[in-house]
Amino acid sequence: MHVDELTIEQFQRDGVVVLRDALDQAELQAALSAWQWSIEHPGPLASGLIPGSDQAFQDLCNPDASAVYEPVVRNTPLASIARQFWDGSAVWFLYEQVFHKRGENVPRTPWHQDTSYWSVNGSELIGFWLSFEAIPIEAALEFVRGSHRSTLFNTSRFDSSDPTLPIFTVASDHPGYLPPLPDIEANRDQHDIIAYATEPGDVIAFHTSMLHGGGATHHGTPERRTLTLRFFGEDCRITHSPGPPAPFGKEIRHLAVGDPLRYSRFSKLLER
Repeated sequence: MHVDELTIEQFQRDGVVVLRDALDQAELQAALSAWQWSIEHPGPLASGLIPGSDQAFQDLCNPDASAVYEPVVRNTPLASIARQFWDGSAVWFLYEQVFHKRGENVPRTPWHQDTSYWSVNGSELIGFWLSFEAIPIEAALEFVRGSHRSTLFNTSRFDSSDPTLPIFTVASDHPGYLPPLPDIEANRDQHDIIAYATEPGDVIAFHTSMLHGGGATHHGTPERRTLTLRFFGEDCRITHSPGPPAPFGKEIRHLAVGDPLRYSRFSKLLER
């Protein structure tokens, strides 16, 4: 899939773009089959997505999923798209994450940044988000435009009583200290929030440091089957973190701060 210059510029500036019809029917079916495998074979990190709700499931970085997802990441255009966004950088697969929301009025996912959970950072990080249902704008994933170029916060623990509660507790002089997450939802008018309605086959590409959240279900979307595939490029390195490296701690335990992520034990080169 060829990505035009305007789309590349938008991704670099805004941190997020929607790629219409990025996956054809066969590619979408392959992704759905992998998603279904994850649902039927939960890994050690499988959990409820939203505390207090049994209608939202997630699983990620399943150590048994590599053989299932490798055909998807190799036989879809996603790695090639990432390489074009990154001006020709080599591309490695990071990990898969599946979501399943069932029933009307499942709460929205709180605002957060994916990179905040990791001991990794760099400009060449991307998540490809795709849904197997049509998602209207009122139920769509939302983003704060350009937030990938701003502050990285101590991200949400997804506590419904206070979505700004941090996942890590560290002193301000800790080398991995991150400032508290602001209450985006309570101050929506102060932020440039964007969202995209999508159809099956559309893919939302975003930098993993983007502030994003949303995706509640309602009467029009009583079920949401969603898959996110994350990739990284040559400039990604191990960084100080406020907490243990997650969700792939054991694969990078041998690396020191400043080492390239491509030296990790799980990295598979996809595009050069």
